[in-house]
Amino acid sequence: MEQRVSKDRRVTAALGACLFALASAPVWAQSDAELKQEIEALKQGQQQIRKELSEIKTLLQKRPSAAAPSGPNVSGKVFNLGNKPVKGEPTAKLTLIEFLDYQ
Repeated sequence: MEQRVSKDRRVTAALGACLFALASAPVWAQSDAELKQEIEALKQGQQQIRKELSEIKTLLQKRPSAAAPSGPNVSGKVFNLGNKPVKGEPTAKLTLIEFLDYQ
């Protein structure tokens, strides 16, 4: 029985190797010259990408830094809410943030 299992495993392994070889056949069909051409084309494409990335980095470095947000300085001002409802301490400090949607 053990001999049969071992033989079955060998047959299965041989079939698997044959199927792998058949599935990989198109890769082997290329000649060395074709592969070298593909590799050279990939290298040229990679060089082009590197060049473009370098140009983008240069443009970003030349760009002026972002200016501080402009607007009225309301630091230290007291806002009178009148008799509007207030939750929390009436003299609490407040931070105003403006969100804009540029769509």
